[in-house]
Amino acid sequence: MSPKSRATPTRPPVRSKTALPAPRVAPRRIQIPWHRRRPVQALLTIIVVGLLVLGVTQGLSTWHHHQATMKAKKGVKAFDAAYQTGLTPLSNFFTQVNNSPQQFVGGVMTQATYATQTAQWLATFQALRKQLSDASPPKAIQGPRGLLVQATDIFIDGVREMQLAGTVSDTSLRKTLTDQGRNIIFHGTSVFKNAQIEEAKVVKSFHLTIGAPASALLQLPDAPAENAPAAPAPTPVPSSS
Repeated sequence: MSPKSRATPTRPPVRSKTALPAPRVAPRRIQIPWHRRRPVQALLTIIVVGLLVLGVTQGLSTWHHHQATMKAKKGVKAFDAAYQTGLTPLSNFFTQVNNSPQQFVGGVMTQATYATQTAQWLATFQALRKQLSDASPPKAIQGPRGLLVQATDIFIDGVREMQLAGTVSDTSLRKTLTDQGRNIIFHGTSVFKNAQIEEAKVVKSFHLTIGAPASALLQLPDAPAENAPAAPAPTPVPSSS
């Protein structure tokens, strides 16, 4: 074999002693968006869950409040309707009580007729008293209901005083008893008017239509002042000669 046909071994390149080593490049730091960082995501998750819980709680509270308000409104409406219906029979009483006692004391009305009327008055107020006591209104109107019951009890006391006048024959005692009965009824009217005002406020607060009270009730005066001074005697006019 000729020397030219032999494979010439490849020699590795000789590195120059003066050659510098290749610089080392630091690995590139990857920037993660702030909203994708785990602590931030955990905090956002807590905030979102908290807002959801708060929203659900507020929604349930609003719903329960609405349901309670509607239930109270329905109860107030039912109470007012029954109360206004119960006022209708009182018109006849307020008309008669302004005339019948004076007619009885003056001898114009018989004792039997007077006894019949006062018995009807008592039955009217006892029926109203039972209606108010048996009612189960919502808390919003229980205060006015209590005033109405108080006024009705006063009316009953006044009517019983007038009934007592129908059992005596002494005209002076009759007048005393009827006057006492009227004063008690006047006081009951004052309490009743205040109760009506409070009841109307509650009804109006629920945006309901307020029933018209008995017209005669508004016309009846309040209780007269105790120990009112007597009216001055008219000054005599000298006669002309």
